[in-house]
Amino acid sequence: MLHTQIRAFDAVAHHGSFSRAAEALGLTQPAVTIQVKALEERYGVKLLERSRRSVRLTEMGERLFRMSRRYSSLEEQMREILTESSELESGQLSLTADGPHIAMGVFARFLARHPNIELSVAMGNTRFVREQLLERRTDLAILPGVERHPQIHAMPLWRHTAVLIVANDHPWAGRESVRLAELHDQPMISREEGSNTRRITHAAMAKAGVRPRTVLELGSREAVCEAVGAGLGFSMIWELEASASTRFRTLHIRDTKITSSDYVACLKSESMRRSIKAFFAVAAGLSNQRAATRRGLP
Repeated sequence: MLHTQIRAFDAVAHHGSFSRAAEALGLTQPAVTIQVKALEERYGVKLLERSRRSVRLTEMGERLFRMSRRYSSLEEQMREILTESSELESGQLSLTADGPHIAMGVFARFLARHPNIELSVAMGNTRFVREQLLERRTDLAILPGVERHPQIHAMPLWRHTAVLIVANDHPWAGRESVRLAELHDQPMISREEGSNTRRITHAAMAKAGVRPRTVLELGSREAVCEAVGAGLGFSMIWELEASASTRFRTLHIRDTKITSSDYVACLKSESMRRSIKAFFAVAAGLSNQRAATRRGLP
């Protein structure tokens, strides 16, 4: 009985609602509610603050959730051991990425190879993705800057170069490139705090003594691109994100190369799970193919 109640609590905490937890567990919402309530009453604790639209973990709930995530992972590892003689035909993986531009190609390949694995995906900025991974709210992550983290197993996936984007009617729209110094005192659309794009591009400009005028801070690439297209200022995004867009013009930065690398990552304690190893194998194949393309190999 305790196992069932912990499993129900973990699902609610993980998915952020009783309805989504019930869907994930294949149960009715009242059944999940009863299990969580029984757990709270059994030990005389309050684990969740409930509202009409969401649930929030109490301090005790946060402590239990950190443990229930490990419990859930161990359960999944046991299932994989018991089925290791068969093909990887079922299971669930959650993945959080800092943008769709690099992640979707990996998803497509993984699902083509393992169509019966249920893959759930969330998006957010780099800070959010890192927190989700370290708090065991996601099995896998795609994000930059984790290669030396003591708790994280990471593999390089893709190296990006920053480009400048401006509106189609911007005075620079007919150019192929700009010098970094030309951005000084120009109106800029910036990403929000916690964004890796913001951290790296702002650091490069600061190092060169370039201070643009930030007129807007926005929380997504899509919002940044819309603001640039509307003529509110320039911005910097990664070259892969800017490809084939008609909403704005893309210019290279002539005298400075601003780069970042994305990694596919999991917690080291999870790295031997068969489903996670399978995802890393697919990601490695895609990374090798892209590296060969950059070198001009067939």
